Amino acid sequence: MPSPVYNTTDPRYWDEDDLLAEQRRQYDVCHGCRLCWNLCPMFPDLFDLTDSVEGEMERIGAERFAKTEDLCFQCKLCWVVCPYTAPHEYDLDVPRLVARAKFQRAKKEGVGLAKKLTADQDRLAKLAGGPFAPLTNFANKFPPTRLASQAVLGIHRKAKLPEYRVGTFTSWFRKRYGQAMRPSEQPAGKVALFPGCTSDYSDVQIARAAVAVFERNNVEVVLPEHQCCGMPLMDAGDYKGAAKKRDYNLRRLSALVDDGCDIVSLQPTCTLVLRDEYPRMSEDAEAARKVSERVYEAGAYLARMAREKTLRRDFQRELGKVAFHVACHTRAQAAGVYSPRILALVPGTAVETVESCSGHDGTWGISKKYFPMALKVGEKLFSNLQKNAPDLLVSDCPLAARHIEIGTGRRPIHTMQALAAAYGVAEP
Repeated sequence: MPSPVYNTTDPRYWDEDDLLAEQRRQYDVCHGCRLCWNLCPMFPDLFDLTDSVEGEMERIGAERFAKTEDLCFQCKLCWVVCPYTAPHEYDLDVPRLVARAKFQRAKKEGVGLAKKLTADQDRLAKLAGGPFAPLTNFANKFPPTRLASQAVLGIHRKAKLPEYRVGTFTSWFRKRYGQAMRPSEQPAGKVALFPGCTSDYSDVQIARAAVAVFERNNVEVVLPEHQCCGMPLMDAGDYKGAAKKRDYNLRRLSALVDDGCDIVSLQPTCTLVLRDEYPRMSEDAEAARKVSERVYEAGAYLARMAREKTLRRDFQRELGKVAFHVACHTRAQAAGVYSPRILALVPGTAVETVESCSGHDGTWGISKKYFPMALKVGEKLFSNLQKNAPDLLVSDCPLAARHIEIGTGRRPIHTMQALAAAYGVAEP
């Protein structure tokens, strides 16, 4: 049985016949297993499809698979629970298979203007942020404008959209620290902070809190020139656009690794892309490897400091009962869940973790077509987060936080915000 191709630099990756054969092979295994039937909308649709042909996969063509795969929003939880992933001989990876199909379709059919506009977060921030931020934020809350964006851009009128800032996190950091925040002559560590587009352009308080926490712990913070990790463009099928951002980030981050930096990412999706996707997409294998081996989620980096006994424990404030949402893309990295452990170090703090999906995914979860379905996916999470009346909701995923706010009426904060509050260096 041939192994599937997940590496975009392999010519087979772009072969349509090879893709169709791989779709039939992998979905045949799924048809017989069905462990994922309740994880997302894609699998019930897939099983209805495969049942309709009585498991005879050769009767299903690429166009019909495409309709099913449009229901995948890349949470990757099917990969997390799948018993047939590598090193199993079946080597299943449905999320990457779906991404491969989407890239091929977009290469053949193109990417629509609305998708291109909403997926390129750096360009969108230039158009909507900065001096235009107050107008954008007003428009994003003005019902007639939301109806227009639903009609033109396909963004559901009730979806929560980012609130842009006049000043980005990058502009704040450069003005305050220049190229780097150096807390002492002998810092305990040196990190290149990758804020991600969300923390750079809208949820800037997350990145500011991270700097405060690192300063408190005597960690030097270097802010590299950076762009969006590219995941929104990958979701849209825009491979060339995602590749440009990949190459831009890899050049700068690999140079900082050579300079002795670890890389800390503030969003699980960005960490997943830097660690797992860039090595499968880049022709510069050495740069991708270097970055992949040195990238951490913020909680994971602080956990390493705790093991090395360099993390300060002089917390000034209790956090009480914390309900912590474990982001899907944290689980998909299979590298451990560390943020709850760090929060639990704060005296007077009890942390309960909830491992369910919010259904957001970025553009999929806010679209007119899928927004109601996305909230349905998140219902279990919303219920479990509120079950024991927590004092604080925490999630490392600011996108999931928007759906959680819709579902619970409360907006979670990031681990770094919670820690900054516990240290007494920032308010949550």
